[in-house]
Amino acid sequence: MKKQLSIPVLAVLAIASWLATSSLATWLNYAYDGALNVNPVYLWIYGAITLLISLVAVEYIERDPPDRSPRWADALLLLLCTAIAYLALAYGGWYVWYQPSVWYLCLLGLSGIAVWLYHILPFRRPMQPRSARSRIQNTFILLLVFYTPLLVVLPLYLLIMHPVSVAQITPVGKAEGGRYIGRITGDRTENPLGLYFFVDDDSKRWYYYDVLTGEPVDYE
Repeated sequence: MKKQLSIPVLAVLAIASWLATSSLATWLNYAYDGALNVNPVYLWIYGAITLLISLVAVEYIERDPPDRSPRWADALLLLLCTAIAYLALAYGGWYVWYQPSVWYLCLLGLSGIAVWLYHILPFRRPMQPRSARSRIQNTFILLLVFYTPLLVVLPLYLLIMHPVSVAQITPVGKAEGGRYIGRITGDRTENPLGLYFFVDDDSKRWYYYDVLTGEPVDYE
């Protein structure tokens, strides 16, 4: 029978993934002024509540027999399908690919397809009987499945899309030395990550920048 990771190892990996992902999302939210639509508050709270429930219910968990159902894969599939349906309704057009959440869902979907293909391969080794996991083990696995892909997607997204952070917009544009005012929301079909509003030191001239390119743009 295949040996499973111990609960302490799972706990360390899950907590490290939660802290790293939430910290990275928090930095991105400040560096890009919320333009990437990554909600760090949700990530912090979701992981904290999940862990808190496990710690509070630890005696109950140890007293109960191992839980085989529902499996985390079934919950993940439900989450994935629900999120895809939401994104299909909430977003549209080519600029949907400027949403890191879409990259995250695609990675989850590809991972699920890879697992499914592995199970149907005719030449794979027969699966040995798998020991049941406790609820606390399933909790840590769920955190790993939820946070680790996002920890991979965010740096990959920045590497490929390379949006310009708020601190970088002024040096790369013509308004060097200008004062940052804020981000303009609204129709983002042409500028998916939004426009940023600057004013020069004399407050006599206004500048607008596209956060994706850092180039000055016209705004009406």
